[in-house]
Amino acid sequence: MAHQFGIDTGADAKWLALSNGVCTGARWLDGLLQRFNSPDALLGCSADEARMLGAQSLQRDIASARVPASLQRLIQEAPLHLITARDPEYPPLLAECEDRPPFLVVHGELEVLRADTLSVVGTRKPSLDGMRAATEFTSVATRAGRAVVSGLALGIDGLAHQSAIAAGGKTIAVLPSGLDRLYPARHRYLANKIKRNGALVSEFPMGTPPRKHHFYRRNRTLSGFSAATLVIEAGRPSGTLLTASAAADQGRDVLALPWSVYHPEGAGCRFLLDDGAMLISSIGALYEYLGCPQLGVTPGDLLSAAQTDAALDPDQKAILALTRCRPVPPEILAAYLGWDLERCLAGLSSLEVSGRLQRTGSGYQATPQRPD
Repeated sequence: MAHQFGIDTGADAKWLALSNGVCTGARWLDGLLQRFNSPDALLGCSADEARMLGAQSLQRDIASARVPASLQRLIQEAPLHLITARDPEYPPLLAECEDRPPFLVVHGELEVLRADTLSVVGTRKPSLDGMRAATEFTSVATRAGRAVVSGLALGIDGLAHQSAIAAGGKTIAVLPSGLDRLYPARHRYLANKIKRNGALVSEFPMGTPPRKHHFYRRNRTLSGFSAATLVIEAGRPSGTLLTASAAADQGRDVLALPWSVYHPEGAGCRFLLDDGAMLISSIGALYEYLGCPQLGVTPGDLLSAAQTDAALDPDQKAILALTRCRPVPPEILAAYLGWDLERCLAGLSSLEVSGRLQRTGSGYQATPQRPD
């Protein structure tokens, strides 16, 4: 069963120390977990057995482990769980992957890990059309009952998380670092919203920074969560294509949007389509793939729904109230509202994508709405 951390208990410290073995090798640690079901069981094996398994240093770590003060503060913010691949809470499709992570550290809701999911990925520098597509297609997935899985990166990933939450759905962010080393740092405000509407997930021990080779492993875990990965917009080469490749290696479907030959950030999608990815050319095509009736929904309906005041969160409403009369720079908005700039930019980005705000030379101004 999943282990929920308390504050500075011996059991917590031992489990955390055991998870640090991922740094030595994920498959090696997965083998240890098949042989020993708990840190105490590994700690209790003989010196000869530990030497044969190469686990002497891990035994020492477990014996001397303590929960650091920084982690105690993190535990107080939201439920923090550690699950293994043998726990019933472990994501079922990810458990089928040969290179599954032996541990997942989860901040937020455990139940969402077993939900029907769709992985959504894309470029860190999306076009306006790419931003709109991320918003619309993620909303479709949410309406179809899917939790949206992405990587918390700038660009399409962040928009996918935001759109899922705005549509009243659940979302899972898979990190390339320990949960206490959030990456990218500017998405801290978004990460806090995800914890309340899904979960932050990492296969890396606490304190692990986002090293280059961690992104490859994170991408494989991200794609492993779902039966399909939807690529919104991607350049070539790109990390997005590595995620799509991982999905294909895992026997999962790869879905891609079509882009003009004159659109450079669409080259990755065109490559995937040439390589056998499934074409998703409309909202209806995604509904059909997900096996759900369209219910008469069109892209315009999705934007209209996103534009109603009832669908706005308190931050978005506060921004609109201050930008209806004149353009306001983000820095001035943040100072007036008493927010940090990251929080302000997150609200501005979601409102711009939904068409509620327009950017001018002197700041952001609310877009006039048509009367009903």
